Amino acid sequence: MKINKRKIDLELKRLGWTKYRLAKEMGAKHQWVYYVLKTGNGLTFRTVERIAEAIGLPPKDLII
Repeated sequence: MKINKRKIDLELKRLGWTKYRLAKEMGAKHQWVYYVLKTGNGLTFRTVERIAEAIGLPPKDLII
C-alpha cells in the first residue's frame, strides 16, 4: 500500500501543523511518523486510519 504524502503535506500546511504535531494528535512518537511517511515502511491500514482521523480526512483519500 502506498500513501499520498503530498495530500498529507497539503493538509498539514492547511491546518498549520508540523509532522511533530501530527504525531502528537495520533498519540505516536514523532520519529516513527517521520520514518513511516518518508520510507513507507511499517505502513498499515490502521496507520492510514490514524493519520486520516488526526487530520480529518477519510482514509481512502490518503491511499494511492
